Amino acid sequence: MTVHLPEWPKTLERAFQGQGKQLFLVGGAVRDLELKRSFEEWDFATNSTPEETEEILRSCQAKQIGLIGKRFGTVTANYQGERVEITTFRGESYEDNSRKPTVTWGTSIKDDLSRRDFTINAMAVNVTTDEFLDPFEGLTDLKNKIIRSVGDANDRFSEDPLRMLRAIRFSTQLGFDIEPSTLSSIGTQKERFAILSAERVAAELNKILLTPKPSHGIRLIVETGLVAYILPELIPTIDLEFDPKEHKDIYEHILQVLDNTPAELGLRWCALLHDIAKPLTRRKDGFEYSFHGHENLGARATRTVLSRLKYDNDFISLVTKLVRLHQRLPNNDGHWTDGAVRRFVRDAGETLDDLFTFAAADSTGANQTKLAKYQSMRDEMQERIRSLEAQAEIAKIKSPLDGYELMALYNRPAGVWLKEVKQYLLDLVLDGTLEPKDKEGAKKLAQKFLLKE
Repeated sequence: MTVHLPEWPKTLERAFQGQGKQLFLVGGAVRDLELKRSFEEWDFATNSTPEETEEILRSCQAKQIGLIGKRFGTVTANYQGERVEITTFRGESYEDNSRKPTVTWGTSIKDDLSRRDFTINAMAVNVTTDEFLDPFEGLTDLKNKIIRSVGDANDRFSEDPLRMLRAIRFSTQLGFDIEPSTLSSIGTQKERFAILSAERVAAELNKILLTPKPSHGIRLIVETGLVAYILPELIPTIDLEFDPKEHKDIYEHILQVLDNTPAELGLRWCALLHDIAKPLTRRKDGFEYSFHGHENLGARATRTVLSRLKYDNDFISLVTKLVRLHQRLPNNDGHWTDGAVRRFVRDAGETLDDLFTFAAADSTGANQTKLAKYQSMRDEMQERIRSLEAQAEIAKIKSPLDGYELMALYNRPAGVWLKEVKQYLLDLVLDGTLEPKDKEGAKKLAQKFLLKE
């Protein structure tokens, strides 16, 4: 098989070749070219050291050269308008209790491909000849939509436990199945997951949550047992049993809402966590279940989860607020006073639109009549909010000249005349004849009005 590359990688390769070095297109870039998926960064592998790679990139006028990953063999740059990531052939592994890989430089592209995670990521293209290198039959797995480890899955996952979550992420992003022995090894190696840094885990979770069907990834996290290391707070919702005639399954509801929610990270996290405290608040009265206060307990759990995963404070506050307020709209019985609506708008603040969006996603069930009723109530609430906001803006409109200015202008004491002039000027503003801040124009119009008295 031959892969036809654009001209610019060949230009870059010639710069490496001029220094006696090799350059191969590898990994996700090769995979996504074959799948005809868009991608933002071109991955290359080379036998040059990171220092040599940096020097070559500078010699060919590459821009924005990044050296953050240099100690791991990776140098990034912008080359002819394209983002490139160039990594020295390498092998890496984790010590039993270490979160950081031990990196050694490799000697050949085949050795480099052999240390990669999955066969669909272990393909390469010789930039000079366009020759396709596929020592682990990744192209076959790509065509069959299979995620399979390179070599022994237990070894690959032990080397870097994050690969377990990456397998789930690729399965979710691409709609591929995880090959049975690879999937089984996740369960076998899951205890190794505990050594990973929270930031690396969160980065993979973000990618899963922003896929078109994130529920697929969450199901795999649960089925493989990784949930105990990533989101143990979800486990009680999975085990909570209901008579289907009396209440919908909470875990399945969470997954349905997750898929219903637009692909925005804050909303997706809200969907995943919004009912996480229902098992703690479940009460049954006759045939009716209630979960009073689950949104408040859920907000506390949300802060705990996202803090543990090292999200920034602004994001934690956003999602926590969404979870805490997510029940307010569903609790609207259609009889809220104007004051209650204003308090809701004030409490919601910048999350108001997100709360309406989430309420629509959270409205699930088979009763279409009931769902239509809830949608109608949300529409009515939005219209009331718009009306009240418009009234509030109108109420702020005043005469360009206040009473003190008019009394000083005409050297007259307060009296009926003052109210009449102010009302006259206000009417002109409301009609659009006079600008609210046009004091000079207001003075002239007030003078004419008083002359008519």
